[in-house]
Amino acid sequence: MFNKYIVMTVLLFFVNNIIIWYQLNSQLVWEWAKGPKAILLSCLMGIPISYMFWIATKWGYQGFGNLWAVRFMGFSTSMLTFPIMTYLYLGEAITLKTGITVILAIIIMLLQLI
Repeated sequence: MFNKYIVMTVLLFFVNNIIIWYQLNSQLVWEWAKGPKAILLSCLMGIPISYMFWIATKWGYQGFGNLWAVRFMGFSTSMLTFPIMTYLYLGEAITLKTGITVILAIIIMLLQLI
């Protein structure tokens, strides 16, 4: 079931979710990201982020043939990206509850790919 649209969709979702993590959570990591300039930068980042989600949705629909798979893939990539980035930058441990959620996200991704 793999095709170039599915691969590109998954990659774009991962890249986009990493960028979003920085957009929303930089304020918790770096001092420079706490002021009004950082808010403006965050707002400006919304334009390319929205465009990338638009493209990922288009490609995902072409690859999967339905919108549900695209939505679940977007959710799953987010649930895989967020705990890793949060652990790396903020040191928040991946608890049992978070670990189970990550495993469920992987299962959701795999279900969409079969």
